[in-house]
Amino acid sequence: MRPMIVLLPGLGADQRLFESVHSAVPSIVVPSWPATASGDSLSAFAKRLVTAIPSGENIYLGGASFGGMVALELAAFVKPKGVFLIGSCASPNSITPAAQLMRVLLHVVPASLFRPRRWMVPFLAPMFGSLTSSQKALFWSMAKHTPASFMRWGLGAIVSWQPSPVAVPVHSIHGSHDRLIPIGRVRPDRVVSGGGHLLTITHPKDVAAFLSDITTSDPRG
Repeated sequence: MRPMIVLLPGLGADQRLFESVHSAVPSIVVPSWPATASGDSLSAFAKRLVTAIPSGENIYLGGASFGGMVALELAAFVKPKGVFLIGSCASPNSITPAAQLMRVLLHVVPASLFRPRRWMVPFLAPMFGSLTSSQKALFWSMAKHTPASFMRWGLGAIVSWQPSPVAVPVHSIHGSHDRLIPIGRVRPDRVVSGGGHLLTITHPKDVAAFLSDITTSDPRG
């Protein structure tokens, strides 16, 4: 039986982040985010996702960026066969220092200012890698529907993240030119040459091949 892969999108993204990968790996499932509560840690948030995860023993969890962090926390409750990190990390120490400065802004900037605005795209897009016009359009289409409150909470949860122990295999794929989670701060199993932070958009074939290689070679499958 083909394993099911439950993937979680990055902060400011949705299921469309995985559309190009899904065409090559149809067993991918992308659940919706649950509501957050004030003071939620990544672990508490992940626990609310448990009921949205299909039951069964032949399941992998994973995610892109923020989604990978949540997947690691979710693994403590779901016990998957493994976790996939796509342009993600296992510790907040892996995030670029510039992004970690967000910890200060969270306490002084009004929540409304965390709502993505169209004029920000030319400034933000380069941080995510080299994107085509259509990829930038997708980036904006996802970001503009992200509530400011969720964006602010998510950034705060990332910089204050205290990772839980992970008792299952963790498989990581990372872009060589990721500016948000620099390649030098992680130890990926596979590196995508020239890849930035949005691998599922810019290099979907590489991501699909990575997911397929792991799930088909797993002797426990």
